Amino acid sequence: MQTDSEAAWYAPPYREDGISARDHHRALPVVATTLPLLRACGADAAIWRRFGRLGWHTLDTALDNPDGDQLLEAERAAEQARREREKEEHERRRPACRRCGAKFSDERWAEKEKAWNDDRLCADCRQADADQQARQEAEREHAAAQAAAAEEKRSRTWWRRP
Repeated sequence: MQTDSEAAWYAPPYREDGISARDHHRALPVVATTLPLLRACGADAAIWRRFGRLGWHTLDTALDNPDGDQLLEAERAAEQARREREKEEHERRRPACRRCGAKFSDERWAEKEKAWNDDRLCADCRQADADQQARQEAEREHAAAQAAAAEEKRSRTWWRRP
């Protein structure tokens, strides 16, 4: 929910990475000066106090976020660590082939999730099964052809002509 004053104090993103002063230790830089100092020295002089820091600063220095790069790097490192943990968890849950134990590819995993009667075999084992079935079918056809040829040879005698 945006307040009416938020447009006046909301900081733009830090180096276009979506991290703003609001994310800097969950605090806003608050600076103050006095009107006599402002009149005497001008706004660009070291007349500004930033709450939480010692000494007088120029307005640029007072509003500067010197540890912003460290904050940005820490947030990036935390995000990278989170992504690594998610990837490790994802890989830990990845199913494996029941025959050879190889982990499924992402495509094969998605296919497994959709099928209710999945054989739980990887693509290589499925191909090996298909090749074996094709060999067995070819052997059966060859055996049937040999049996038919043997039957025809046996039924051919000089007494029985076809």
